[in-house]
Amino acid sequence: MQTRHGMRTLIGSTAVMTAFVIGVHASAQEPAEHGARHQQVEMPTSGVRAELLGDLDILEEKYTSLAEATTAHYAWRPAEGVRSVSEVFMHIAGANLYIPTIFGVDAPEGMEVASLEEAFGRMQEMEQVTEPAEVMERLSAGIAHARHAIASVPDAELDTEIMLFGQPATKRAGLILLVSHMHEHLGQAVAYARMNGVVPPWSAGG
Repeated sequence: MQTRHGMRTLIGSTAVMTAFVIGVHASAQEPAEHGARHQQVEMPTSGVRAELLGDLDILEEKYTSLAEATTAHYAWRPAEGVRSVSEVFMHIAGANLYIPTIFGVDAPEGMEVASLEEAFGRMQEMEQVTEPAEVMERLSAGIAHARHAIASVPDAELDTEIMLFGQPATKRAGLILLVSHMHEHLGQAVAYARMNGVVPPWSAGG
C-alpha cells in the first residue's frame, strides 16, 4: 500500500492539482459553511450526467453509513505514513471540492485556491479533522458539491476540451474522474473497515 510520501494517489498528483489551480472558472454558488449549500441547478433526468448522479446517490449512502459505522476506528491506519480511516473520508471530502475545478466549477466560497501549494495545504488541513460529527458534515458537504458540480455542466459542454494529467481530455472525462475517484477510495475504506472487524452496513452477506 502506497504512502503519502511515496507514489501519490490520483488526487495528490501534481498534474491533477495543477489542473485544479489553473482550471477554475466562475460558478453560481451561495456562501455556506464547508460549502454545504448551493444555488439550485436543474438536475438532468437522462444521459451520462443523470447516470453519474445515480451512481453518486449510491456512493453517498455507502460513504455515510460506513463513516458512521467506523467512528471508533478513525485513528487507525494500516501502516505508518498511510492515511487513517478518518483521513480517507476527509480526503474524499476535499477531493470532491477540488476535482470539479478541472471541468470549470469553482470550489465553494471560502475554499478557493490560488496556487498549487495552497491546494495541497487545504487538502492536508481537511485530513486533520477527526471529530466524527465534523467528518460526517464535511463528507456530506463534499458529496453535495460533487452533485452540484455534475449538474452544473450542460450536456452541450461535455465534449469541451480540458487539460487532464497534462493531456487534452473532455469535461465528460472530468465528471467521470470525480465519481471514479470516490469508487477507488470506497474500496480502501471498506478494506479498512473489515480489517477492524466492521462489516459494511450494506453488505447483507456479512
